[in-house]
Amino acid sequence: MKRAYLILNGELRGSLPFYQQLFQKAKGDILCVDGGSRHLQSLHILPKELWGDLDSTPPSLYEKWEKQGCEIFKFPVEKDFTDFELLLQSLQKRSYEEWIVIGGLGGDTDHLLSNLQLCILYPKLQFLSEEESIFLLPKYYVFQSLQEHKISFIPFSEKVTALSLEGFQYNLSAHTLRRGETLCHGNTILKEKASVHFEEGLLLAVLKTKNSISKGIIL
Repeated sequence: MKRAYLILNGELRGSLPFYQQLFQKAKGDILCVDGGSRHLQSLHILPKELWGDLDSTPPSLYEKWEKQGCEIFKFPVEKDFTDFELLLQSLQKRSYEEWIVIGGLGGDTDHLLSNLQLCILYPKLQFLSEEESIFLLPKYYVFQSLQEHKISFIPFSEKVTALSLEGFQYNLSAHTLRRGETLCHGNTILKEKASVHFEEGLLLAVLKTKNSISKGIIL
């Protein structure tokens, strides 16, 4: 499965060794958005591509990266889309099946909310940190080998219909979950296989992932 790691300028929640280990195990291309360059610089990682107006990346760094084979996509400061969405528009035309976002959480609240809303337009997005994984669920999904992990489900549409949860501390059967309701906040996975099924709507999962990647459970 072809995977892209998208590096943004937000907070790297967790420890530096976690991200060093993550990228050592990474099987995919590392694509950096302007500002995320500071994270890769501290981790001594060369991205395949660098996107944005480059007002947050020192010329000495992107010129060095370019000489080392990084492809630079530079845009004007004044534009209709964020640097991140410009990269996402490009990814839609490519064959990456998974889009893993690092550094997309924390930082400015407006950036955080805008980034999460992009899941609606780009459902392949998965926001990942040492602490959590956030992604839109397909209409049927099974979590495997994640017993005792905390998880919340947030409706990202007006309603999510016929929502059923099996294998959790709090299960549901054919429930209609409406936007703004917190019924599915703070659940726990109990079974080896825990399933989510719904008929219509958009449902965001927020899965607590502390230590799961180091154990090989996540990714």
